[in-house]
Amino acid sequence: MEKIVRRYSAFIPRWCQAFGDHQPDPGGEGRAVEWLIGEDSVGVILLPEIRHRLQQEILAPKAVEIEFGPRSIRFNRHDYEEASILRHAGYAALRELLLGEAEVHMYLTYHLIYPPGTRIITLSRKAPLPLLYKEMAPLPLIVSG
Repeated sequence: MEKIVRRYSAFIPRWCQAFGDHQPDPGGEGRAVEWLIGEDSVGVILLPEIRHRLQQEILAPKAVEIEFGPRSIRFNRHDYEEASILRHAGYAALRELLLGEAEVHMYLTYHLIYPPGTRIITLSRKAPLPLLYKEMAPLPLIVSG
């Protein structure tokens, strides 16, 4: 299925809205991926080297392909099988969000309980605050699962 994700960047660098109420990821700190699951949104905190690789894939001029399997995920050319990430509720929430009918918005957020400067890649059914964000070119996704 083809899906368009509406992307946003802050008008002023390093400004962003708070993620809001969420279920903290028990034991998330110290792993490569930390999940935040909120109402109508999923947030991901990634180690810097993973975030950099992900940004390169997302900002490429072609559509991003994501295939969800029962025990794997394929992100463009990269296969992740039997990874601990796939057993997490955050993975299931992300899968549900991307395979759902609702429009999806992507932007950076923060939360006071995380160290200063921590940015959360947020995917949500709700658009971010227009006072803080401007819309960028959309991200075309090919999602299957």
